[in-house]
Amino acid sequence: MLSGQLEAHGSLLEDLLYYMDGESVDVVDTQHERSLGTYDAVYFRYWGATQGHAIAAARYCKLKGIPFVDQEVLREGSQNKITQYMNLHEAGVPIPKTLIGNSVCLAGYYRQYEFSFPLILKSISGTRGQDNYLVNSEEEMKSIFTDNPETIFVMQSFIPNNGDYRVIVMGDSVVAVIERKASGSSHLNNTSQGGSADWIPVDALPAEVQAQSIRAAKFFKRDIAGVDMVRSLDDGKYYCFEVNRSPQIEHATFEKEKAALLAEYLTSL
Repeated sequence: MLSGQLEAHGSLLEDLLYYMDGESVDVVDTQHERSLGTYDAVYFRYWGATQGHAIAAARYCKLKGIPFVDQEVLREGSQNKITQYMNLHEAGVPIPKTLIGNSVCLAGYYRQYEFSFPLILKSISGTRGQDNYLVNSEEEMKSIFTDNPETIFVMQSFIPNNGDYRVIVMGDSVVAVIERKASGSSHLNNTSQGGSADWIPVDALPAEVQAQSIRAAKFFKRDIAGVDMVRSLDDGKYYCFEVNRSPQIEHATFEKEKAALLAEYLTSL
């Protein structure tokens, strides 16, 4: 309490917890056990080393109409998976139920947000299926947290599926769709993790899902993007996992086909 007039709380950005489920969004100050939405104003004092955390929190403040300083922190683009999912929420693109934070925060709050096993844990900086775990019990989750004490994790509801779709967007159009399926007992559909890939007709993907993919790419201001979509076997709905800045045109499957589409797009500019 300052001069009996101003009450201020200080917390590290690493102690914030981010929740999104496509319908609602929240950022929790776990040090004081209250939502950022309950504060009258937010001051981002130090944020250079944790830009992704700060950008996502600033986007939340903007969505909720909470004054914050400095405005410089409100940047476009995506720094990591925190900003990925905050952006997708703001763009109105369906995403799995998601909780992001350090291991202590996640262990303390996952029940409150009604997560159940199996669930997914993945590092906010992981790529190509690395540091991505299908977790079947609380004991397994705690073991992963113990082995990775410094990691900020994304926790998500597991979406049962028969594969996912890499939707390649160029400009205002979906130009290609690659269906990917996991190999063996892995839950990962990534070809970099041994999954198979098939080039399928664009119209095999529902028009609504194509539109969501284009909207996601545009929100990220990515003229060329690989949008990862998955269809749930539980409810039949499609959910977005990620918007990739580069759809792996080189050193990946269907290089010639993707290179031809890229050349055609570039010559149309």
